[in-house]
Amino acid sequence: MIPAIRLGFHMSIAGSVVNAPINAAMRGYACFQMFTSNSRSWTHKRVEKEECQEFIRCVKEHDLQAFAHMPYICNLSSDKRDVHDKSIKALVANMKDCEALGIDYLVAHMGSHLGKGIEFGTGRICEALSTALQKTNRVAVLLENSSGYKNSMGSCLSDIGRIIDTVGPGRLGICFDTCHAFAAGYDLRNEAGIECVAEELDSQIGADKLKLVHLNDAKFPLGSGRDRHWHIGKGFIGAQGFINLFRNRLFDHGSFVLETPFSREGDDTRNYLAVKRIISSSGAMHSLRS
Repeated sequence: MIPAIRLGFHMSIAGSVVNAPINAAMRGYACFQMFTSNSRSWTHKRVEKEECQEFIRCVKEHDLQAFAHMPYICNLSSDKRDVHDKSIKALVANMKDCEALGIDYLVAHMGSHLGKGIEFGTGRICEALSTALQKTNRVAVLLENSSGYKNSMGSCLSDIGRIIDTVGPGRLGICFDTCHAFAAGYDLRNEAGIECVAEELDSQIGADKLKLVHLNDAKFPLGSGRDRHWHIGKGFIGAQGFINLFRNRLFDHGSFVLETPFSREGDDTRNYLAVKRIISSSGAMHSLRS
């Protein structure tokens, strides 16, 4: 069977959460990501029942796969009790939104240990995840690898694997961000580097736990520690790096969401078409569901 790839973008929910799948379908995407609440505020408003029903209908009608993303303001590793408590509360609220909207996966950044160390941060994340999983049903949390900025959690795939093993693998997985991985020192420019990533991800986390890839080029060089997404093929990973990525057995199928910047009008279309050309150029057999 030819491996199937679903390709899409992070979509705005301005006006209504239903606008995310409507606009994704209009643009021909096969998957999309969105926030269910304000991405930079602790304020959370539950999605109305009617919106949930229309959202589910639209996703099903257009055969879309939907992913949600946690608000940026949260820090699941924080040593500050109020911030940690509010982050757990937000995690639970977003997971319940996903339940109501029929979304299977919620992407979460692991945050910063703020100088307290990896072990401390790991404990805080495990506490937050365990609490949230006990208070919710069905929805899985996808831990996103970080770019290796100072005090960040999750820049090493082995650290993510340890968190999943500690909490229990039932409803946890990984969202692999290409820009973050490159910034953290994982060389995605050549086949050998990508194979090393694939082997580490499989051995430390499990290939079956990879549910989503954030497909972003990197504005800064390998190991920069800087989380700056860039246009596909225009950054330091480059077009050949993404061609090599799609040739790898771990990345030749599944869902890929772009989070590339909007520097000027039409950037989303240009990046989308660039990925389609790259998939075609990879020489591997793919069924592009988009």
